[in-house]
Amino acid sequence: MKPLDGVKVLDLTRHMAGPYATQMLSDFGADVIKVESVPYGDPSRRTGTAFAGSESGLFLIWNRGKRSLAIDLRAPEGREAVRRLAETTDVLIENYRPGVADQIGLGYEELRAVNPRLIYIALSAFGSEGPWSEDPGTDPVVQAMSGVMSVTGEADGGPLLIGVPIADYAGAMSGAQAAMLGLLARERTGVGQRIEISMLNALISALTTRLASWWYAGEEPSRHGSQHSVVAPYQAFRTADGWAVAGVWGAGDAWPRFCEAIERPDLVDDPEFADNTRRIANREELNALLDPIFRSRTTAEWRASFHDARALFGPIHTVSEAVSQEQVQHSGFVTTVAHPTLGDIPQLQPAISLSETPGGIAAPPPLLGQHSVEVLTEIGYGEAEIEGLLASGVVLVPEQAPLRPEETSVGTPA
Repeated sequence: MKPLDGVKVLDLTRHMAGPYATQMLSDFGADVIKVESVPYGDPSRRTGTAFAGSESGLFLIWNRGKRSLAIDLRAPEGREAVRRLAETTDVLIENYRPGVADQIGLGYEELRAVNPRLIYIALSAFGSEGPWSEDPGTDPVVQAMSGVMSVTGEADGGPLLIGVPIADYAGAMSGAQAAMLGLLARERTGVGQRIEISMLNALISALTTRLASWWYAGEEPSRHGSQHSVVAPYQAFRTADGWAVAGVWGAGDAWPRFCEAIERPDLVDDPEFADNTRRIANREELNALLDPIFRSRTTAEWRASFHDARALFGPIHTVSEAVSQEQVQHSGFVTTVAHPTLGDIPQLQPAISLSETPGGIAAPPPLLGQHSVEVLTEIGYGEAEIEGLLASGVVLVPEQAPLRPEETSVGTPA
């Protein structure tokens, strides 16, 4: 048994934030039906520079475990099919620009009329109201507006984009959480509700340490490079053969343990560094002392020393090193799943491990329209009706999917 067995999710999302949220629901048992536009489906199928066959690696990472219904929502017959799906759906997630779902007849009020128990989640960059609500927004734009970029980068440099799509990820996490809260509330009240998520607000909620500086110390947060904003030392250090993060966190014996690891017990009671406030005030002097110490040994040697002292330490890995490191391999987090046309493709297991009702990868990412006939049959469409939808192009199955635009001129991406 998985926690969401029996829960039906209608996925009207594209790109990352929405699809990643629904993928997490699939990992824990939900039946996720991904509604994709015809003729090319989710734009992420052809986004980026990394492809397996004709499928983008991005799509493959964000859409496992789902069933794909490829349908034309511009056609009345297409919208009617989705409305019929919504009648038996528990959770619907859409990430259209605010107002678009209402315009095409798939807004909350219309669907609630046919399914009062529907949990309807609207995920957008800025929310449905306010001066920016109708503007497009993607991860870099939200990073910029959230304040996150202003505190990322070196002190003497410009703001930097975080190296992972953190705004999309915050939106995805909030989307999955919203589904859980909606299901729990419905269990108690018997009715569904509309839930709204702003990616901007979700990412601003991650500013915790920086907001503390602004609200309670009156300091405009600034960039500190790889150094922690309110704790010292806690940063990246160059070692003899690479880089690592080491430092202290909290009071108590964190600083003595750090000093033990670097074999400088004399620093524990040094008046310039005796507590965090003084270490922050004297950060430059402390760094001048610590930098040559860390350069004197390899990352592996420092790992052993900090491990013995039970002090904070972590080597800075590349992405390939991160997924192949011994801790990750031991947990079985990296795995593969059999794709219908690509063979075994790599995937990450769910990050949450439940002892009694564990999650797991339900299925590979779907081909465009792979489950169109199956899904329509389940909601009562007859064979003749389905054949008519296929013949008219309102619904697609994989063998009907046209070549993507870039394939017609340059061939299949490799």
